[in-house]
Amino acid sequence: MRFLKSELEREELAQLEAQRARRDLDPERRWEYTVLRLGLKARAEGPLNELGAKGWQLVQLIEVDGHLAFYLEREVSPDEEADSNGSSQGD
Repeated sequence: MRFLKSELEREELAQLEAQRARRDLDPERRWEYTVLRLGLKARAEGPLNELGAKGWQLVQLIEVDGHLAFYLEREVSPDEEADSNGSSQGD
C-alpha cells in the first residue's frame, strides 16, 4: 500500500481543488428550496401540483412532529436571480 502521492497526483489534486474553488465562487447552476408542511390527513396533490406548475420538484418527504414536510427545489435562471434581488424564498 502506498501512502505518498506522486508529484503528478498532487498536481492533479491541486487542479481539481482550484476548479472547485472557482465553481463555488460562481456556480453555473443555482437552486432555491422551499418546504411545504401539511397535516398527516391533509391532501397533498393540490398544493404539490401548484408548486410543480411553478417549476418546483419534490426532493424529499419526511414526517416531523405530526405533520408531513415536503422538501422541494427548483433551478434559478440567471434572469430570475437578477429579478429577485437576492431573495431565495419560494412562492
